[in-house]
Amino acid sequence: MAWLETNVHEVLGKVDARDPLVEECEHKRKMRYQSAPRNIYRHVILSEMKEATAALPLEVTSQPVMGFDPLPPLDSIISYTRPERCVPHTLSLFFRSLLPNFNLQVCAASCCWQI
Repeated sequence: MAWLETNVHEVLGKVDARDPLVEECEHKRKMRYQSAPRNIYRHVILSEMKEATAALPLEVTSQPVMGFDPLPPLDSIISYTRPERCVPHTLSLFFRSLLPNFNLQVCAASCCWQI
């Protein structure tokens, strides 16, 4: 604890002496930490503490929040893409009911027949 005490006295001495380094660090802190990071807001929402949730900024509370993933990262990577769905044609369903091995598909996106 002696180390901490000596460092605190040294820093307080610089603050009292109005060292330019203190003003520079204060300016950097104001620029870098204007608000809490998004992951902290996410933690607050998940913790469901009413006092903390009430103190969230308007930019966070005005967004729709999904229960399974509140405030997802802005640069998230979507690793799943939905495959193209082929809508079965009525004629294909009829033939398939008669012949189970019949394989006629109509793709909705490309509108092409595949036999």
